[in-house]
Amino acid sequence: MENEKTYISKKEKRNFYFGLSGQNMVYSLIGGSFFTYFMTDIALFPAIVVSALLIIMKVWDGVNDPIVGSFIDRHTFKNGEKMRPFLKYTPLPVGVFTVLLFLVFSTNEDLLWLRVAYFIIMYICWDLAYTVQDVCVWGITAAVSPNSSERDRFVQWARTIGSCVYSALSTVIPMALEMIANAKGVSMAFVTLVFAIIFGLGGAMISYRCSSAQERVHVNQQEQQASMKESFLMLFKNKMLLLVTLSNLFGSLGFGVSLVTYFFKYEIPSDFLGNGLIGALGLTTIYFIITGLPGFIGMIFADKLKKLFGGYVNVLIFIQVVNVIARIIAFAVGFEGNKLWISMIIIGIGSIPSGAASIAQTSIFCDSIDYMEWKTGKRTEGITFSMQTSFTKISSGITSGLATAALAALGYKAIDNAAVYVGTQTAAFDKWIWPLVVLTPAIASVLYIIPLLFVKYTKEKRAIVESDLKARREGREESGLSPYCQEKINCSDNGKV
Repeated sequence: MENEKTYISKKEKRNFYFGLSGQNMVYSLIGGSFFTYFMTDIALFPAIVVSALLIIMKVWDGVNDPIVGSFIDRHTFKNGEKMRPFLKYTPLPVGVFTVLLFLVFSTNEDLLWLRVAYFIIMYICWDLAYTVQDVCVWGITAAVSPNSSERDRFVQWARTIGSCVYSALSTVIPMALEMIANAKGVSMAFVTLVFAIIFGLGGAMISYRCSSAQERVHVNQQEQQASMKESFLMLFKNKMLLLVTLSNLFGSLGFGVSLVTYFFKYEIPSDFLGNGLIGALGLTTIYFIITGLPGFIGMIFADKLKKLFGGYVNVLIFIQVVNVIARIIAFAVGFEGNKLWISMIIIGIGSIPSGAASIAQTSIFCDSIDYMEWKTGKRTEGITFSMQTSFTKISSGITSGLATAALAALGYKAIDNAAVYVGTQTAAFDKWIWPLVVLTPAIASVLYIIPLLFVKYTKEKRAIVESDLKARREGREESGLSPYCQEKINCSDNGKV
Protein backbone atom coordinates (compact mmCIF):
# COMPACT_ATOMS: atom_id res chain seq x y z
CA MET A 1 0.00 0.00 0.00
CA GLU A 2 1.29 3.49 -0.88
CA ASN A 3 0.15 4.89 2.45
CA GLU A 4 2.69 2.67 4.20
CA LYS A 5 5.64 4.39 2.54
CA THR A 6 6.88 7.89 3.46
CA TYR A 7 9.19 10.10 1.44
CA ILE A 8 9.83 13.37 3.28
CA SER A 9 12.70 13.40 5.79
CA LYS A 10 12.52 15.25 9.10
CA LYS A 11 15.39 17.53 8.06
CA GLU A 12 13.58 18.43 4.84
CA LYS A 13 10.44 19.28 6.79
CA ARG A 14 12.31 21.43 9.32
CA ASN A 15 14.10 23.40 6.62
CA PHE A 16 10.92 23.97 4.62
CA TYR A 17 8.91 25.05 7.65
CA PHE A 18 11.69 27.42 8.75
CA GLY A 19 11.87 28.94 5.27
CA LEU A 20 8.09 29.24 5.19
CA SER A 21 8.28 31.17 8.47
CA GLY A 22 10.64 33.62 6.80
CA GLN A 23 8.29 34.08 3.87
CA ASN A 24 5.45 34.83 6.25
CA MET A 25 7.62 37.39 8.04
CA VAL A 26 7.65 39.27 4.75
CA TYR A 27 3.94 38.89 4.07
CA SER A 28 3.01 39.94 7.62
CA LEU A 29 3.94 43.49 6.61
CA ILE A 30 1.76 43.51 3.49
CA GLY A 31 -1.02 40.96 3.82
CA GLY A 32 -2.82 42.39 6.85
CA SER A 33 -4.81 45.51 7.58
CA PHE A 34 -1.63 47.36 8.61
CA PHE A 35 -0.68 47.80 4.97
CA THR A 36 -3.86 49.81 4.33
CA TYR A 37 -3.24 51.85 7.49
CA PHE A 38 0.33 52.48 6.33
CA MET A 39 -0.94 53.89 3.07
CA THR A 40 -3.64 56.15 4.57
CA ASP A 41 -2.15 57.28 7.91
CA ILE A 42 1.64 56.94 7.55
CA ALA A 43 2.33 57.55 3.85
CA LEU A 44 -0.73 59.86 3.95
CA PHE A 45 -2.27 58.92 0.62
CA PRO A 46 -5.91 60.12 0.42
CA ALA A 47 -8.42 57.31 1.06
CA ILE A 48 -9.85 57.49 -2.45
CA VAL A 49 -6.32 57.28 -3.90
CA VAL A 50 -5.58 54.25 -1.72
CA SER A 51 -8.75 52.56 -2.97
CA ALA A 52 -7.72 53.20 -6.58
CA LEU A 53 -4.15 52.02 -5.90
CA LEU A 54 -5.35 48.78 -4.37
CA ILE A 55 -7.63 48.09 -7.33
CA ILE A 56 -4.80 48.78 -9.81
CA MET A 57 -2.40 46.58 -7.88
CA LYS A 58 -4.83 43.70 -7.69
CA VAL A 59 -5.69 43.94 -11.38
CA TRP A 60 -1.96 43.53 -11.93
CA ASP A 61 -2.07 40.51 -9.61
CA GLY A 62 -4.89 38.98 -11.61
CA VAL A 63 -2.90 39.29 -14.85
CA ASN A 64 0.49 38.45 -13.40
CA ASP A 65 -0.10 35.35 -11.30
CA PRO A 66 -1.67 32.97 -13.88
CA ILE A 67 1.01 33.97 -16.40
CA VAL A 68 3.70 33.09 -13.86
CA GLY A 69 1.95 29.82 -13.00
CA SER A 70 1.60 28.87 -16.66
CA PHE A 71 5.28 29.59 -17.25
CA ILE A 72 6.27 27.40 -14.29
CA ASP A 73 4.11 24.54 -15.57
CA ARG A 74 5.61 24.76 -19.06
CA HIS A 75 9.23 25.29 -18.00
CA THR A 76 11.51 22.56 -16.69
CA PHE A 77 15.09 23.10 -15.54
CA LYS A 78 17.91 20.86 -16.75
CA ASN A 79 17.73 18.81 -13.57
CA GLY A 80 14.09 17.97 -14.31
CA GLU A 81 12.63 20.26 -11.61
CA LYS A 82 9.99 22.94 -12.15
CA MET A 83 9.79 24.79 -8.86
CA ARG A 84 12.72 24.24 -6.50
CA PRO A 85 15.30 26.33 -8.40
CA PHE A 86 12.99 29.36 -8.22
CA LEU A 87 12.98 29.02 -4.44
CA LYS A 88 16.72 29.73 -4.56
CA TYR A 89 16.56 32.73 -6.89
CA THR A 90 13.64 34.78 -5.55
CA PRO A 91 14.39 35.58 -1.84
CA LEU A 92 16.82 38.47 -2.44
CA PRO A 93 14.63 40.49 -4.84
CA VAL A 94 11.60 39.88 -2.61
CA GLY A 95 13.51 41.30 0.37
CA VAL A 96 14.92 44.32 -1.46
CA PHE A 97 11.61 45.39 -2.99
CA THR A 98 9.83 44.93 0.35
CA VAL A 99 12.14 47.54 1.89
CA LEU A 100 11.72 49.93 -1.05
CA LEU A 101 7.93 49.54 -0.89
CA PHE A 102 7.88 50.95 2.65
CA LEU A 103 10.18 53.89 1.91
CA VAL A 104 8.23 57.12 2.50
CA PHE A 105 10.42 59.75 0.87
CA SER A 106 7.79 62.51 1.15
CA THR A 107 4.22 63.24 2.24
CA ASN A 108 4.01 66.48 0.28
CA GLU A 109 0.63 66.75 -1.47
CA ASP A 110 2.28 68.53 -4.39
CA LEU A 111 4.35 65.40 -5.03
CA LEU A 112 1.38 63.05 -4.86
CA TRP A 113 1.74 61.99 -8.50
CA LEU A 114 5.41 61.10 -7.99
CA ARG A 115 4.69 59.22 -4.77
CA VAL A 116 1.91 57.25 -6.45
CA ALA A 117 4.11 56.40 -9.45
CA TYR A 118 6.94 55.25 -7.18
CA PHE A 119 4.60 53.13 -5.08
CA ILE A 120 3.05 51.41 -8.12
CA ILE A 121 6.47 50.61 -9.64
CA MET A 122 7.80 49.19 -6.37
CA TYR A 123 4.67 47.12 -5.84
CA ILE A 124 4.77 45.66 -9.34
CA CYS A 125 8.40 44.64 -8.87
CA TRP A 126 7.75 43.21 -5.40
CA ASP A 127 4.66 41.34 -6.52
CA LEU A 128 6.35 39.70 -9.50
CA ALA A 129 9.20 38.36 -7.36
CA TYR A 130 6.89 37.33 -4.52
CA THR A 131 4.44 35.61 -6.88
CA VAL A 132 7.13 33.39 -8.40
CA GLN A 133 8.29 32.42 -4.92
CA ASP A 134 4.82 31.88 -3.47
CA VAL A 135 3.56 29.80 -6.39
CA CYS A 136 6.60 27.54 -6.06
CA VAL A 137 6.40 27.36 -2.26
CA TRP A 138 2.88 25.97 -2.37
CA GLY A 139 3.16 24.24 -5.71
CA ILE A 140 5.95 22.05 -4.40
CA THR A 141 3.68 20.79 -1.61
CA ALA A 142 1.73 18.92 -4.29
CA ALA A 143 4.92 17.32 -5.65
CA VAL A 144 6.84 16.62 -2.45
CA SER A 145 5.28 13.16 -2.07
CA PRO A 146 3.11 10.79 -4.14
CA ASN A 147 1.55 9.65 -0.86
CA SER A 148 -1.55 11.83 -0.40
CA SER A 149 -1.81 11.12 3.33
CA GLU A 150 1.79 12.15 3.91
CA ARG A 151 1.23 15.17 1.70
CA ASP A 152 -1.85 16.18 3.71
CA ARG A 153 0.15 16.02 6.94
CA PHE A 154 2.95 18.04 5.35
CA VAL A 155 0.46 20.65 4.16
CA GLN A 156 -1.27 20.76 7.55
CA TRP A 157 1.97 21.54 9.38
CA ALA A 158 3.10 23.97 6.68
CA ARG A 159 -0.16 25.91 6.85
CA THR A 160 -0.21 25.78 10.64
CA ILE A 161 3.34 27.04 11.07
CA GLY A 162 3.02 29.63 8.31
CA SER A 163 -0.28 30.90 9.67
CA CYS A 164 1.07 31.05 13.22
CA VAL A 165 4.02 33.17 12.13
CA TYR A 166 1.91 35.39 9.89
CA SER A 167 -0.86 35.88 12.44
CA ALA A 168 1.54 36.56 15.31
CA LEU A 169 3.65 39.06 13.41
CA SER A 170 0.83 40.79 11.51
CA THR A 171 -0.87 41.50 14.85
CA VAL A 172 2.19 42.27 17.00
CA ILE A 173 4.23 44.32 14.50
CA PRO A 174 1.76 47.26 14.29
CA MET A 175 1.50 47.47 18.09
CA ALA A 176 5.28 47.24 18.59
CA LEU A 177 5.88 49.77 15.82
CA GLU A 178 3.48 52.29 17.33
CA MET A 179 4.80 51.85 20.88
CA ILE A 180 8.42 52.30 19.77
CA ALA A 181 7.53 55.43 17.79
CA ASN A 182 5.61 56.90 20.76
CA ALA A 183 8.27 55.99 23.32
CA LYS A 184 11.23 57.26 21.26
CA GLY A 185 9.47 60.25 19.74
CA VAL A 186 10.41 59.25 16.18
CA SER A 187 8.19 59.19 13.11
CA MET A 188 6.07 56.17 12.26
CA ALA A 189 7.53 56.27 8.73
CA PHE A 190 11.08 55.78 10.05
CA VAL A 191 10.15 52.91 12.38
CA THR A 192 8.16 51.27 9.56
CA LEU A 193 11.25 51.35 7.32
CA VAL A 194 13.36 49.77 10.08
CA PHE A 195 10.78 47.01 10.50
CA ALA A 196 10.73 46.48 6.72
CA ILE A 197 14.48 45.87 6.79
CA ILE A 198 14.26 43.47 9.76
CA PHE A 199 11.18 41.50 8.77
CA GLY A 200 11.09 42.12 5.02
CA LEU A 201 14.71 41.66 4.00
CA GLY A 202 15.54 39.40 6.95
CA GLY A 203 12.50 37.20 6.43
CA ALA A 204 13.19 36.91 2.71
CA MET A 205 16.70 35.62 3.40
CA ILE A 206 15.29 33.01 5.77
CA SER A 207 12.78 31.92 3.10
CA TYR A 208 15.69 30.56 1.06
CA ARG A 209 15.43 27.43 3.22
CA CYS A 210 12.22 26.47 1.38
CA SER A 211 14.46 25.29 -1.46
CA SER A 212 15.30 22.22 0.64
CA ALA A 213 11.97 20.63 -0.36
CA GLN A 214 12.30 17.97 -3.05
CA GLU A 215 10.12 17.42 -6.11
CA ARG A 216 9.24 13.74 -6.19
CA VAL A 217 6.19 13.70 -8.46
CA HIS A 218 7.06 14.27 -12.10
CA VAL A 219 5.12 13.96 -15.33
CA ASN A 220 6.65 13.20 -18.69
CA GLN A 221 7.53 16.58 -20.21
CA GLN A 222 5.75 15.59 -23.42
CA GLU A 223 2.52 15.49 -21.46
CA GLN A 224 2.94 19.01 -20.11
CA GLN A 225 1.05 21.98 -21.49
CA ALA A 226 2.30 23.14 -24.87
CA SER A 227 1.16 26.72 -24.56
CA MET A 228 -0.21 29.31 -22.18
CA LYS A 229 -3.59 28.91 -23.85
CA GLU A 230 -3.60 25.22 -22.97
CA SER A 231 -2.65 26.08 -19.39
CA PHE A 232 -5.68 28.33 -19.07
CA LEU A 233 -7.94 25.75 -20.68
CA MET A 234 -6.70 23.25 -18.09
CA LEU A 235 -7.45 25.77 -15.39
CA PHE A 236 -11.07 26.15 -16.46
CA LYS A 237 -11.51 22.38 -16.47
CA ASN A 238 -10.58 22.24 -12.79
CA LYS A 239 -14.02 22.60 -11.24
CA MET A 240 -12.85 22.15 -7.65
CA LEU A 241 -10.29 24.92 -7.99
CA LEU A 242 -12.75 27.31 -9.60
CA LEU A 243 -15.46 26.77 -6.99
CA VAL A 244 -13.13 27.24 -4.02
CA THR A 245 -11.65 30.30 -5.72
CA LEU A 246 -15.14 31.74 -6.18
CA SER A 247 -15.80 31.16 -2.48
CA ASN A 248 -12.66 33.10 -1.63
CA LEU A 249 -13.76 35.99 -3.82
CA PHE A 250 -17.10 36.10 -2.00
CA GLY A 251 -15.21 35.94 1.30
CA SER A 252 -13.24 39.05 0.36
CA LEU A 253 -16.46 41.11 0.57
CA GLY A 254 -16.10 41.04 4.36
CA PHE A 255 -14.07 44.23 4.26
CA GLY A 256 -14.86 45.17 7.86
CA VAL A 257 -11.67 43.38 8.94
CA SER A 258 -9.68 46.20 7.31
CA LEU A 259 -11.60 48.88 9.24
CA VAL A 260 -10.77 47.68 12.75
CA THR A 261 -7.91 50.14 13.30
CA TYR A 262 -10.03 53.08 12.16
CA PHE A 263 -12.81 51.96 14.50
CA PHE A 264 -10.45 51.95 17.48
CA LYS A 265 -8.78 55.21 16.53
CA TYR A 266 -11.94 57.27 16.15
CA GLU A 267 -14.58 55.50 18.29
CA ILE A 268 -12.68 54.25 21.37
CA PRO A 269 -11.14 56.78 23.83
CA SER A 270 -7.32 56.84 23.87
CA ASP A 271 -7.32 56.13 27.62
CA PHE A 272 -9.41 52.98 27.19
CA LEU A 273 -6.49 50.93 28.54
CA GLY A 274 -5.10 53.72 30.71
CA ASN A 275 -1.79 53.75 28.83
CA GLY A 276 -0.88 56.42 26.32
CA LEU A 277 1.65 54.16 24.61
CA ILE A 278 -1.05 51.80 23.34
CA GLY A 279 -3.08 53.51 20.66
CA ALA A 280 -5.29 52.36 17.81
CA LEU A 281 -2.70 49.96 16.39
CA GLY A 282 -2.17 48.45 19.84
CA LEU A 283 -5.89 47.99 20.36
CA THR A 284 -6.09 46.43 16.90
CA THR A 285 -3.40 43.96 17.95
CA ILE A 286 -5.37 43.05 21.08
CA TYR A 287 -8.53 42.68 18.99
CA PHE A 288 -6.89 40.29 16.53
CA ILE A 289 -5.29 38.29 19.33
CA ILE A 290 -8.66 37.79 21.03
CA THR A 291 -10.59 37.15 17.82
CA GLY A 292 -7.91 35.28 15.90
CA LEU A 293 -5.76 33.34 18.36
CA PRO A 294 -8.48 30.73 19.07
CA GLY A 295 -8.26 29.77 15.40
CA PHE A 296 -5.02 27.90 16.11
CA ILE A 297 -7.15 25.29 17.88
CA GLY A 298 -8.83 24.65 14.54
CA MET A 299 -5.43 24.18 12.90
CA ILE A 300 -4.36 21.59 15.42
CA PHE A 301 -7.59 19.64 15.03
CA ALA A 302 -7.99 20.13 11.27
CA ASP A 303 -7.63 16.43 10.53
CA LYS A 304 -10.18 15.52 13.23
CA LEU A 305 -12.61 18.08 11.82
CA LYS A 306 -12.10 16.53 8.38
CA LYS A 307 -13.05 13.11 9.72
CA LEU A 308 -15.94 14.49 11.78
CA PHE A 309 -17.55 16.31 8.84
CA GLY A 310 -16.62 13.82 6.13
CA GLY A 311 -14.18 15.99 4.20
CA TYR A 312 -12.57 19.40 4.06
CA VAL A 313 -15.33 20.96 1.95
CA ASN A 314 -17.82 20.38 4.75
CA VAL A 315 -15.27 21.76 7.23
CA LEU A 316 -15.14 25.02 5.26
CA ILE A 317 -18.94 25.26 5.34
CA PHE A 318 -19.00 24.64 9.10
CA ILE A 319 -16.41 27.39 9.65
CA GLN A 320 -18.56 29.96 7.85
CA VAL A 321 -21.76 29.01 9.69
CA VAL A 322 -20.09 29.43 13.07
CA ASN A 323 -18.65 32.80 12.02
CA VAL A 324 -22.08 34.10 10.96
CA ILE A 325 -23.70 33.13 14.25
CA ALA A 326 -20.92 34.62 16.39
CA ARG A 327 -20.86 37.95 14.57
CA ILE A 328 -24.61 38.45 14.71
CA ILE A 329 -24.51 37.91 18.47
CA ALA A 330 -21.51 40.27 18.83
CA PHE A 331 -23.27 43.00 16.88
CA ALA A 332 -26.31 42.70 19.11
CA VAL A 333 -24.10 43.04 22.21
CA GLY A 334 -22.48 46.27 20.96
CA PHE A 335 -19.23 47.98 21.90
CA GLU A 336 -20.05 50.58 24.54
CA GLY A 337 -17.74 50.32 27.56
CA ASN A 338 -16.96 46.77 28.66
CA LYS A 339 -19.38 45.37 26.09
CA LEU A 340 -16.49 45.65 23.63
CA TRP A 341 -14.62 42.89 25.48
CA ILE A 342 -17.68 40.64 25.43
CA SER A 343 -18.16 41.17 21.70
CA MET A 344 -14.52 40.40 20.97
CA ILE A 345 -14.65 37.21 23.04
CA ILE A 346 -17.78 36.07 21.19
CA ILE A 347 -16.11 36.63 17.81
CA GLY A 348 -13.05 34.82 19.14
CA ILE A 349 -15.10 31.78 20.12
CA GLY A 350 -16.66 31.81 16.66
CA SER A 351 -13.18 31.81 15.10
CA ILE A 352 -12.04 28.57 16.79
CA PRO A 353 -12.64 26.31 13.76
CA SER A 354 -11.44 28.94 11.26
CA GLY A 355 -7.81 27.94 11.62
CA ALA A 356 -8.53 24.82 9.59
CA ALA A 357 -9.59 26.88 6.56
CA SER A 358 -6.18 27.37 4.93
CA ILE A 359 -5.28 23.71 5.54
CA ALA A 360 -8.57 22.60 4.02
CA GLN A 361 -8.17 24.78 0.94
CA THR A 362 -4.59 23.70 0.24
CA SER A 363 -5.58 20.04 0.60
CA ILE A 364 -8.47 20.56 -1.83
CA PHE A 365 -6.12 22.25 -4.32
CA CYS A 366 -3.68 19.33 -4.06
CA ASP A 367 -6.56 16.93 -4.65
CA SER A 368 -7.59 18.94 -7.68
CA ILE A 369 -4.06 18.63 -9.13
CA ASP A 370 -4.17 14.84 -8.71
CA TYR A 371 -7.64 14.75 -10.25
CA MET A 372 -6.55 16.76 -13.28
CA GLU A 373 -3.52 14.50 -13.76
CA TRP A 374 -5.80 11.46 -13.51
CA LYS A 375 -8.19 13.00 -15.99
CA THR A 376 -5.75 14.53 -18.52
CA GLY A 377 -2.25 13.16 -17.80
CA LYS A 378 -0.96 16.65 -16.96
CA ARG A 379 0.00 18.07 -13.57
CA THR A 380 -0.75 21.74 -13.02
CA GLU A 381 0.97 22.80 -9.77
CA GLY A 382 2.05 26.11 -11.28
CA ILE A 383 -1.25 27.32 -12.70
CA THR A 384 -3.25 25.89 -9.77
CA PHE A 385 -1.24 27.53 -7.00
CA SER A 386 -0.79 30.69 -9.04
CA MET A 387 -4.56 30.93 -8.94
CA GLN A 388 -4.48 30.43 -5.19
CA THR A 389 -1.88 33.17 -4.70
CA SER A 390 -3.52 35.39 -7.29
CA PHE A 391 -6.95 35.24 -5.72
CA THR A 392 -5.53 35.47 -2.21
CA LYS A 393 -3.99 38.79 -3.21
CA ILE A 394 -6.98 39.83 -5.29
CA SER A 395 -9.24 39.01 -2.35
CA SER A 396 -7.10 41.06 0.02
CA GLY A 397 -7.13 43.86 -2.53
CA ILE A 398 -10.91 43.72 -2.84
CA THR A 399 -11.20 43.72 0.95
CA SER A 400 -8.87 46.69 1.37
CA GLY A 401 -10.24 48.48 -1.68
CA LEU A 402 -13.82 48.19 -0.45
CA ALA A 403 -12.72 49.29 3.01
CA THR A 404 -11.04 52.45 1.75
CA ALA A 405 -13.93 53.13 -0.61
CA ALA A 406 -16.26 52.85 2.38
CA LEU A 407 -14.05 55.29 4.30
CA ALA A 408 -14.26 57.74 1.42
CA ALA A 409 -18.06 57.31 1.25
CA LEU A 410 -18.28 58.02 4.99
CA GLY A 411 -16.31 61.23 4.55
CA TYR A 412 -13.16 59.97 6.28
CA LYS A 413 -10.06 62.15 6.42
CA ALA A 414 -6.88 61.06 8.19
CA ILE A 415 -6.01 63.13 11.26
CA ASP A 416 -2.38 63.08 12.37
CA ASN A 417 -0.97 63.79 15.85
CA ALA A 418 -4.21 64.94 17.49
CA ALA A 419 -4.64 64.83 21.27
CA VAL A 420 -8.15 63.38 20.95
CA TYR A 421 -9.49 61.45 17.96
CA VAL A 422 -12.98 60.44 19.15
CA GLY A 423 -15.61 62.70 17.63
CA THR A 424 -13.38 64.06 14.87
CA GLN A 425 -14.95 62.06 12.04
CA THR A 426 -18.32 62.50 10.33
CA ALA A 427 -21.68 61.44 11.75
CA ALA A 428 -21.96 58.84 8.99
CA PHE A 429 -18.61 57.36 10.05
CA ASP A 430 -19.71 57.17 13.70
CA LYS A 431 -23.00 55.50 12.72
CA TRP A 432 -21.74 52.87 10.27
CA ILE A 433 -18.23 51.90 11.34
CA TRP A 434 -19.34 49.29 13.93
CA PRO A 435 -21.86 47.51 11.63
CA LEU A 436 -19.28 47.47 8.85
CA VAL A 437 -16.57 46.01 11.11
CA VAL A 438 -18.75 43.25 12.56
CA LEU A 439 -21.38 42.35 9.96
CA THR A 440 -19.69 42.54 6.56
CA PRO A 441 -17.60 39.40 7.35
CA ALA A 442 -20.83 37.60 8.32
CA ILE A 443 -22.47 38.52 5.00
CA ALA A 444 -19.34 37.36 3.17
CA SER A 445 -19.46 34.01 5.02
CA VAL A 446 -23.00 33.36 3.78
CA LEU A 447 -21.91 34.01 0.19
CA TYR A 448 -18.75 31.91 0.71
CA ILE A 449 -20.82 28.79 1.37
CA ILE A 450 -22.78 28.85 -1.90
CA PRO A 451 -20.05 27.65 -4.37
CA LEU A 452 -18.91 24.95 -1.94
CA LEU A 453 -22.29 23.26 -2.21
CA PHE A 454 -21.35 22.30 -5.79
CA VAL A 455 -18.01 20.62 -4.98
CA LYS A 456 -18.46 16.86 -5.44
CA TYR A 457 -15.22 14.97 -4.75
CA THR A 458 -16.01 12.00 -2.55
CA LYS A 459 -13.65 9.77 -0.58
CA GLU A 460 -14.44 6.99 -3.02
CA LYS A 461 -13.47 9.05 -6.05
CA ARG A 462 -10.28 10.20 -4.31
CA ALA A 463 -9.32 6.58 -3.64
CA ILE A 464 -9.81 5.68 -7.31
CA VAL A 465 -7.71 8.65 -8.44
CA GLU A 466 -4.85 7.79 -6.08
CA SER A 467 -4.89 4.11 -7.01
CA ASP A 468 -4.89 4.83 -10.75
CA LEU A 469 -2.09 7.40 -10.52
CA LYS A 470 0.04 4.96 -8.55
CA ALA A 471 -0.58 2.28 -11.17
CA ARG A 472 0.14 4.73 -14.00
CA ARG A 473 3.52 5.75 -12.54
CA GLU A 474 4.46 2.12 -12.03
CA GLY A 475 3.35 1.10 -15.53
CA ARG A 476 0.56 -1.15 -14.28
CA GLU A 477 -3.03 -1.51 -15.46
CA GLU A 478 -5.47 1.14 -14.28
CA SER A 479 -9.16 0.86 -13.49
CA GLY A 480 -10.13 2.23 -16.89
CA LEU A 481 -12.30 4.97 -15.38
CA SER A 482 -10.23 8.02 -16.34
CA PRO A 483 -10.69 9.79 -19.71
CA TYR A 484 -6.90 9.87 -20.12
CA CYS A 485 -6.66 6.12 -19.64
CA GLN A 486 -9.41 5.44 -22.14
CA GLU A 487 -7.87 7.69 -24.78
CA LYS A 488 -4.12 7.18 -24.36
CA ILE A 489 -3.34 3.75 -23.01
CA ASN A 490 -4.76 0.25 -22.71
CA CYS A 491 -6.83 -0.17 -19.56
CA SER A 492 -9.49 -2.51 -18.32
CA ASP A 493 -12.98 -1.17 -19.02
CA ASN A 494 -14.80 -1.04 -15.72
CA GLY A 495 -17.16 1.74 -16.60
CA LYS A 496 -17.17 5.48 -16.64
CA VAL A 497 -17.01 8.10 -13.87
